[in-house]
Amino acid sequence: MRGPVVVTLRNEVSPWGISASVVLHTLLAAMLALMPLPKRPKRLEEERVSVDILTPRQFEAATRPPPAPAAPAQPEAPAAVPPPALGTLRAQPPTAPAMIRPTEMLSAKTLADPRSRQARADLATFASDERMVQLCNLEAMDQIRKWRTDFQPERVVPYATVEEKIAGTTIAANGAAFRSRRNWYGLKFKCQLAKDGESVIGFEFLVGDPVAKEKWDELGLPAVH
Repeated sequence: MRGPVVVTLRNEVSPWGISASVVLHTLLAAMLALMPLPKRPKRLEEERVSVDILTPRQFEAATRPPPAPAAPAQPEAPAAVPPPALGTLRAQPPTAPAMIRPTEMLSAKTLADPRSRQARADLATFASDERMVQLCNLEAMDQIRKWRTDFQPERVVPYATVEEKIAGTTIAANGAAFRSRRNWYGLKFKCQLAKDGESVIGFEFLVGDPVAKEKWDELGLPAVH
């Protein structure tokens, strides 16, 4: 299990932390056609006839045609649904907030500052993936600070709620968090590094809501340094 990957920044920056059947039937039909027809049944030479005498009323009733059958009941047609009124808009699902995409990368300039000498030395001791994560954390703090001056990011945890994903030189942190002025805030960012993994060349981010204090310990978010 790896240790925590965290970047802090004060006066200095330091790390933490997927078809035969057809023929058969034709022959059978021909065989049946050539067979002799069965004999007709013998009729009785004399049949007994019974006669009933009916009154005129009985005769009329016996010869009266039967009543016509009642027509079946037709099912009721479903009520027509009126078309929606013109101009009526269907409710649309809420869209996700757009990511902020700065055009200027800032972490290289921060590391070039003489006061970041120790941070540069520390980064050199990290493994490649850890170093890329630290560079992206630093870029996140610099970009947030430039985007809103009321934020003073001093620490980033890229895996606060969801483990960050590293694919080549691209890092996606959908469950990160950063601390500013003793409060923690949700953070999402995507960071693209150069082929050598030594500098940030693309970055986008989205700041979320404040993280409730009762969740800080659960998420491993320290209240102070």
